[in-house]
Amino acid sequence: MEALKKLSHKIDQISRFIIISLFVIAFVATVYQVFSRFVLQSSFVNNSLPMINFSIFNLTWIEELIRYLFVWIVFLGIGIVYKNNGHAKVEIFYSYLSEKWRIRLSGFVEIVNSSLFIFLMFYGSSILRFTSQQISPSMSLNMSFIYGTVLVFSVICLVHSANNLCEIFVAKSSKIHVTAKEIMKENTNIV
Repeated sequence: MEALKKLSHKIDQISRFIIISLFVIAFVATVYQVFSRFVLQSSFVNNSLPMINFSIFNLTWIEELIRYLFVWIVFLGIGIVYKNNGHAKVEIFYSYLSEKWRIRLSGFVEIVNSSLFIFLMFYGSSILRFTSQQISPSMSLNMSFIYGTVLVFSVICLVHSANNLCEIFVAKSSKIHVTAKEIMKENTNIV
């Protein structure tokens, strides 16, 4: 239980670091692309320095790189949002349930989520088999690197979901333990 909690926390920290790094790379690449396209290839620069061909600074593969970076950012972000229980959900139903049924419903939701993540892991691995022969047009990158985000996000979310399930069952068993102690206290008049 404690090892799973630490693993979930460590995966969350690593995901955050990777996302920040990818955002920095995407930002720098975007600024460079805008600068090379709208400043270096402007008529003012071309007329001022006609002997230099600035079109060589316009790298066509940067747009593809930015697109792939954002794919990784989004899928890693899903794991972070899931870890922090920030995904969209309807909570009005929870407010009408007793504590016992809230725990049961939370457990059921986590089991459904875990089943979905396991399905996506198998589906993601089958996608990788099909895309391993595809190459991206500009960067000549194997497309399984891009489609691998589905598999990576599924594994990350499955670890977080397993941790959530363990926490729900611990909360449920501690609630039962506390209730049993309260009943004993009431029946024995021991303070």
